[in-house]
Amino acid sequence: MAVQQSMNFIKLSNSPWKWQVIGWLLYFLLMFLTFLPRDSEESIAYIFWVKSLRTLVGFSLSCLLWLIYRKLITSPSMPKTVLIVIIATGLFGIVWTALETLFFGLTLPNYDLMGSLQYKPRVALTYMVTLLAWSAIYFGIEYWKQVQVEHQNVLHAKILAETAQLDMLRYQVNPHFLFNALNSIRASISPDNPVPKQMITQLSEFLRHSLMSKTSNQNTLSEELEAVENYLAIEKVRFEEALEVELHIDEDVKKILIPCFILNPLVENAIKHGFQTSPEVLKIKVSAVLENNVLVIEVRNTGTLNIDKDKETTTIGLNNVQQRLEKQLANAGSFSLHEEQGEVVARIEILQL
Repeated sequence: MAVQQSMNFIKLSNSPWKWQVIGWLLYFLLMFLTFLPRDSEESIAYIFWVKSLRTLVGFSLSCLLWLIYRKLITSPSMPKTVLIVIIATGLFGIVWTALETLFFGLTLPNYDLMGSLQYKPRVALTYMVTLLAWSAIYFGIEYWKQVQVEHQNVLHAKILAETAQLDMLRYQVNPHFLFNALNSIRASISPDNPVPKQMITQLSEFLRHSLMSKTSNQNTLSEELEAVENYLAIEKVRFEEALEVELHIDEDVKKILIPCFILNPLVENAIKHGFQTSPEVLKIKVSAVLENNVLVIEVRNTGTLNIDKDKETTTIGLNNVQQRLEKQLANAGSFSLHEEQGEVVARIEILQL
């Protein structure tokens, strides 16, 4: 909302005539109401004409100043800009006074030209201050616009950098799994083993999901589970009875959007390190439920968590999960890894806004 208001203000300030007219109308109303007489309608008409003419001259001179200042706004020299502004407003204050005096002499029958001359220096100084105030507002708006444009450029660059980093992290996982899957296929091939064809089919489905995932970096939980199931099917063929898999997914959470390719690193990590610490059969449990408007996804595996031993080998996948949750969901997503009752639990929580 604040960004949109800023952009609307920039659009307004990009059209000098709009804020010029509004500003000088306010100036006219202030001058007219300040000097409003109380004696007769003729005096009101006289004041109206005087203030209208004065405002019209000021408006015209400010437009000329705007043409001059357009070239100054790009000048890096602040002292030079201030000096030119003071000189220009001083000269234009004198011109304003001279033009006003000339118009009053031509349009007002009872105008005392000679009697008014003694007040002209003070009037010129007043107009100079008025134009200085106008100049300060002008440069304030222009510099504010520059700051906003620079802020937008920085924000845009930051978004592009984070998008590139998200893509890099995502692509980092894909080859990591690809090599693991190819090793699994190679280990299972033998003259008497007809299952490689099935594993290649599962692998192709997984790669289809990975390479054709949406540019928004999000998929439904159902789509992510499909990729996980293809991965687990490959590993199940490899490890056979040594691997048991359970999935407990509530139907009402399958359509929820989550960062794409966020579950597979957890399942891969559970299998890779679970076989190192799990007794005999490795049991993997994947669950997803909605608790108090928070999507809770857990990947559990039997075994123990040896952080010191597994620190380097788990960096790619789990750091990927942590960084992507932080960048895509900010404070709405969290990740934790801990040991609980003989199981290693990788837990993702995503607040549903």
